[in-house]
Amino acid sequence: MFRRIVLAFATAALMAQAPAIRFDKTHHDFGRITPDRKMAAKYRVTNSGNAFLNITQVRPSCGCTYTVLGKWSLAPGESTDIEAQFDPKGMRGGVRKSIEVLCDDPKTPAIHLTLEAEVVQEIMPSVDSVYFFQVPRSTTSRSQVRYASGNGEPVQIVEVKAPGAPFLTFTHRQEGKDVVLEVGFEGRKVPAGSYRGVEQATVRFTSGRLTQLPLNVQWDLKPAIVTTPQELVFQDTAGKELRQKVALKHAESRPFRITGSSSSVTGLRVEGLNQKAANQELTVVLPASLKPGRYSEVLSLTSDDPDQPELTIRVLVLLK
Repeated sequence: MFRRIVLAFATAALMAQAPAIRFDKTHHDFGRITPDRKMAAKYRVTNSGNAFLNITQVRPSCGCTYTVLGKWSLAPGESTDIEAQFDPKGMRGGVRKSIEVLCDDPKTPAIHLTLEAEVVQEIMPSVDSVYFFQVPRSTTSRSQVRYASGNGEPVQIVEVKAPGAPFLTFTHRQEGKDVVLEVGFEGRKVPAGSYRGVEQATVRFTSGRLTQLPLNVQWDLKPAIVTTPQELVFQDTAGKELRQKVALKHAESRPFRITGSSSSVTGLRVEGLNQKAANQELTVVLPASLKPGRYSEVLSLTSDDPDQPELTIRVLVLLK
């Protein structure tokens, strides 16, 4: 009985001798800041226990936050600061980050500190890129980008340039302190033989520090001549001739002619060339001389249509 009492007292004494971590705050709000302004926040940490407190790790959630700890070990009642330095470069809008603090407090071995900010630029674009997908060559498509004021001053565009892209047009209008840029894509002005691309436009402003912003324009044209199927699969036993049909249709119902074909598959030929019609059918013939194996090739067709002088069809061959 006496032994149990001694052990109970010893246990109680050990439990009483423990560190306790306490912060003056666990969250800091920087408010509205610009991306070129590095910020710092301090979190006051105190050991409110009756044994030494050892902080073992301070782990920010990302590389944009750097921490400095005054002391790693605190005597009972002692305090120090954890300084969090935050770099908002490249960020925009609401941002929230966290810092994990690990220690030997038996009740609170880990605690998360948080910080937040609303990162605003002098000029805030609604998007950094615009996309024109599957645009018919005969049409003009349009997209808009809003450049909003982040500092209360009116946004004014001086000019927009996209070197080497005569098929892009730019107009803008003021809406209060913002400006709306309208990007036009004219399919007819795309050079023959070009079907897709990414252009880099530069938008210049009258603002003091932020004088220009890039705008990416990604585009592709809807094929003038549509092939069905777009991929031919030959799967059979080697030693015999194999045939498959391919239907061709002009998107604008304009008559065209397939003038030639080429493929890396030796002996592959195309029947039905030089028809003049908006809808036509070709036959792709795989020669009997092809050896067993797996082939992944491309069949190229040339046409007299100025909007699509070349077509490609993928050819997959599996011969036993």
